[in-house]
Amino acid sequence: MTGPARVAVVGRQNVGKSTLVNRLFGRREAIAAETPGVTRDRLELETTWRGRRVILVDTGGYLHRARGVEAKVARQAELAAESSDLVVFVVDAQLGVGEEDAALARRLRKLSVPVIVAANKVDGEREESDVAAFYSLGLGEPVPVSALHGRGSGDLLDRLVALIPEREEGTGSEHEPRFALVGRPNVGKSSLFNRLVGEERAVVFAEAGTTRDSVDAVVDWPGGTVRFIDTAGFRRPSRVQGVEYYSFVRTVRAVDRAEVAVLVLDAREGLTSEDKRIAARVIEAGRALLVAANKWDLVSEKNAAFGELAHAVGPFASAEVVRTSALRGTGLVRLPSAVLALRERWTSRVPTAEVNRLVSAAQDERPAPRGVGRYRYATQVAAGPPTFVLFGGKAPDPAYRRFLERHLREAFDWGGVPLRLKFRPRERGGGGARRG
Repeated sequence: MTGPARVAVVGRQNVGKSTLVNRLFGRREAIAAETPGVTRDRLELETTWRGRRVILVDTGGYLHRARGVEAKVARQAELAAESSDLVVFVVDAQLGVGEEDAALARRLRKLSVPVIVAANKVDGEREESDVAAFYSLGLGEPVPVSALHGRGSGDLLDRLVALIPEREEGTGSEHEPRFALVGRPNVGKSSLFNRLVGEERAVVFAEAGTTRDSVDAVVDWPGGTVRFIDTAGFRRPSRVQGVEYYSFVRTVRAVDRAEVAVLVLDAREGLTSEDKRIAARVIEAGRALLVAANKWDLVSEKNAAFGELAHAVGPFASAEVVRTSALRGTGLVRLPSAVLALRERWTSRVPTAEVNRLVSAAQDERPAPRGVGRYRYATQVAAGPPTFVLFGGKAPDPAYRRFLERHLREAFDWGGVPLRLKFRPRERGGGGARRG
C-alpha cells in the first residue's frame, strides 16, 4: 500500500472533534464553533508527525437514531471510519459517557482497524480522574487531551503513529490537478460532487447551505488522479456571519488553491448577480473557469436559455457552458475531459514569435489609443494563468486591453482562461524598454 495513512476522527456532537483536528493539523482549517453539528461533511487534512504522513478525516457529529440531515451526517462518519486505517474516537471527559458514546462504541468495536479513545477537555490534572470512566466503552486505554490548549496532543500523535500500518510513500498529491466546485447555496454542487467522485462524499439534503467546509476527494480518472474540492455556498461577505463567515473564507481559500473552478448554477435562474460575483472572484484569482448549468432537465425553453446563458458568461473569459443534471446524471460525461483540457490550456505556453505576430496584427486592425504608442515586442513570461509582457507602449484603457486579450484568447483557444497583460513603455529619450 502506498501514500499516507487515513485516520478518521469521530464522535458525537460538540465534543471538540474539529478543534482537535485543527490542533493535530497545526492550524485552524476545520470549522470549529460552540454550535453543535457544525461539521457535516468529511473534511480531509494531511499532516506529518515523526516522518509519517497522515490524512486526518474530520467528520460530523454522530447522533443515535438520527433523522433527516443528521442521519446523513452520521452515515458520513460511519463511512469515514470504515474506510480508514485507524479511528480516533473523541469523547467529552467533563460530561462522561453518554448514550451516543456507547452506541458509537458498539459500532466501532466491530471494525478491524485500531481505535483510540481521545478523552477531550482534560484541561488540567483534576479532570484526569474522569478519564477512567471511558474504559467502559471497551476500546482500550483512553488518552487524555485538551484540544483547546494542546495538552496531551503530542502523546496522542505518538500513539496514533505507533498504531497505523507502515506504507510506502507514493509520489505525493502536490501535483494532482485541482478542481473546485463553487456556486451559490442549493444549486446542486454537492450532488454534482458526489456524482463525479462516485460515492456519497458530501452530505446532500434538501436544505440550502448544507455544506459548510471545503471537502476534498481524490478521484482516479483515465488520465490519472485528480483532486476535487466541494465548497460551501458562496455568499457575499456582508451577508454572512458566524459559522457562515468561516465557510465563506474556506470557499475563497479553495478557489485560491484550485487550478480550475467549476461554477455550478441553477440553469432555471440563469446567471444571477451572485453567480457573476463568484465568476469575477475566480477570474480575479487567476483560475480557469468552467460553468456547469445544473438542473438542465428542468429548463423548458432550452435553446433560448442556453443562448442567453452563453452570452451572459462571455465577459468572464468567454468560459464554456456545460449543461448538466446531477440528479439524473446527464451531461456529466463531458465534465472530466472539459476540466482537464481547460487546465492544460491554463498551464500552456505560446512561442514568442507567435505572440509577436498576433499582437502586431491586432494593432494593425485597431491601433492603440492616442498617447499609448505601439507595442514593438511581446512575450509570454508565465503560465497558470498565461501572463504576457508587451514592450514599447503604455498601459491602455480597459477597452483596448480587453481587445488584446480577446485576440490572444481566440487565437490560442483560451476560452475560460484568465489572461494577464503587463506593459513596459519605452524610456524617455528613445532608450530601450524599462524592465522594472
